[in-house]
Amino acid sequence: MRKISRREWLQWGLGATALAMAPVRLWASEKVATKIPIALQLYSIREDCRKDLPKMIAAVAQMGYQGVELMAGNFGADAKEFRKLLEDNGLQCCGTHTPQDSLKDENLGKTADYLQEIGARYLIVPWMNADTKEDWLKLAQWLSDRSVAAGKLGMQIGFHNHSHEMTKVYDGKMAWELIFENTPQEVIHQIDVGHCVHAGVDPVPLINKFAGRSKTVHIAEYGGGGIIGKGEVRWKEVLPVLAKNGGTEWFIIECENKETPVQDAKDCFDGLKSFLS
Repeated sequence: MRKISRREWLQWGLGATALAMAPVRLWASEKVATKIPIALQLYSIREDCRKDLPKMIAAVAQMGYQGVELMAGNFGADAKEFRKLLEDNGLQCCGTHTPQDSLKDENLGKTADYLQEIGARYLIVPWMNADTKEDWLKLAQWLSDRSVAAGKLGMQIGFHNHSHEMTKVYDGKMAWELIFENTPQEVIHQIDVGHCVHAGVDPVPLINKFAGRSKTVHIAEYGGGGIIGKGEVRWKEVLPVLAKNGGTEWFIIECENKETPVQDAKDCFDGLKSFLS
C-alpha cells in the first residue's frame, strides 16, 4: 500500500474542510427540495371545479402537479369518484382542509373513512380564532385531543395559519407559537408562507423552531399578484429550510386570484419550479 505523504493529508484535509463549509442548502436542502412533490389546494380553482370537476383535475395534472389537497365539501364528489379522478390523471391526494366540526367524535370516523378511501391521511384545520391566551391554549388542547383520536384511525391532524395567528401576541408569544408549543409533535405545522409574510413574520425561524412538523406546507405568495416569485417572499431562503428542517413531504400551492385562477395555478407552479431547478 502506498504511503500517503503529509502534503496529501493536508490537501485532503483542506478539501474536506471546504466540503464541510459548503452551504448546507447546496449539498442537502436544494437537492432534497427538488424531490418534494407539488400539489394544488383545489380552493385555488374552486369555481371552475364546481362547473366541471373532471376537466379541472385533468388540467391540474397537465400543468405538472403531482397531487391535490382537498377542501370541505369536495364539490359533491364521493370518495370513490374522487379517487378514480385522481388515479385516471396520475395524481395523489396529499390531504384535506376540513372544518373543526368534521373532527368531532360523532363525525371523525366518517371524515377519516372518506380520506382513507382516497388514499391520504392528513386532516388540516384551515381556520381557528380566539381573543385571549387562555382560549388559544384551549384550542391547543382541543387539537391535542383530536390528534389522539385521529391517530387511532390512522389519521394525522394539523393546523393552517392565516395572518391573525401571527399578529395576536400574548406575553411575547404569537398565538401560532402557543398552539404548537402546547400540542404534540404529531400535530402538523401547516405553515402558509404568504400569510406569514403578510403578517410581517419571517417563516424560517418558525419552521426551524417546530422542526419536522411542517409535513405539508402552503406555498403562497404575498404581493406580485399572488404569483410565486413575483412578490415579497424570499423563496431562496424558505424552500431549503423546509427541505432541511421542516420534514416537508408536500409543497402545496394556493393562489386566490378570482379573475384568472386556472392560469394563476399554472403560473404559480412554473414559478415554484424555477426555484427548484
